[in-house]
Amino acid sequence: MTLTTAVLGFAAVSVGVAGLGIVLSRSADALGNAFRLDRSITGFLLLAAATSLPELVVSCQVVREGSPGMAVGSLLGSCLMNLLILAVIDLTRRTRGRILTQKAAAHALASLTSVLLAATVAVAVLVPSMPSIGRFHSASLLIAVVYMITFRLVYLDRRVSRPRDVSDDEEVPAVPVPVKGWQRPIAWYLGSTLGIFLLAPFLASSSIQLSDVLHLSGTFFGAVFLALVTSLPELVTTGEASRMGAEDMAIGNVLGSNAFNLLILVGVDICYPQPLFSSLTSVHAIAALGIIATTTVAAMGLLYRAEKRFLLLEPDAVSIVLMAILFFYLLYVL
Repeated sequence: MTLTTAVLGFAAVSVGVAGLGIVLSRSADALGNAFRLDRSITGFLLLAAATSLPELVVSCQVVREGSPGMAVGSLLGSCLMNLLILAVIDLTRRTRGRILTQKAAAHALASLTSVLLAATVAVAVLVPSMPSIGRFHSASLLIAVVYMITFRLVYLDRRVSRPRDVSDDEEVPAVPVPVKGWQRPIAWYLGSTLGIFLLAPFLASSSIQLSDVLHLSGTFFGAVFLALVTSLPELVTTGEASRMGAEDMAIGNVLGSNAFNLLILVGVDICYPQPLFSSLTSVHAIAALGIIATTTVAAMGLLYRAEKRFLLLEPDAVSIVLMAILFFYLLYVL
């Protein structure tokens, strides 16, 4: 296969998957509005699950093709790419103020979820003696348990911290009352989901072919090129949330997507005929450490109360950009 054919095939399928992912994320946003969900919950749960669906389908298909390094690399790289997207949007937004502020500090707990899950991945890769449960790696079970526990903590924290617009004596309905107009968004949601499922095998095969033609390692190709394609829905939804001034939704979307991406490793382990983490290399541990370091900087930006600029730039957003680029470079070198 020639380079031109491989590039054109990958680009064509990537455009299709990215377009469907954008439709999917916007329909999820419309569903959240229709059911009157809190913006932070919409971002962390509904939008995060929707925008991470391309990563789920593509990574599971890639590992079925026999490329676990590319599958895991795309998930870890997507987490770094999401943080990079958030920081770039923060630097380029035209409205006053910034995203990484005290206003979004309640999401610091969600950021620690990604840190804990990424640390679990790094340990599983660096400690090959960790036991397996049947053909499944014990780290997969640990990731699933950690995600469920921390997700419940985040959900309860957001419920407690959500402002009340009613008096203490007024009774609040336990379940949000849906409004009209949810039928069309759910039709688009299901239709775009089906489209992604149908295109995922072609994106997986074209990714493997292109990485072979370019003589790039599957891990690096997945962490950069494949991660960029599957992160386009996050780019659109985060940018739109920032434009609307919905910092809660923008932060929740990115942090929720990162946590969900790491949870997808459990599904990838199920699709792979061998214990997944035993087939990975130290390069994947470097990517996991990159997630930990970059997310920690983002959390510091969320919690830091002072509003300071250096040459009209936000130091925390610049730090996230530089750190993400540094770890992408390390993945290329290694």
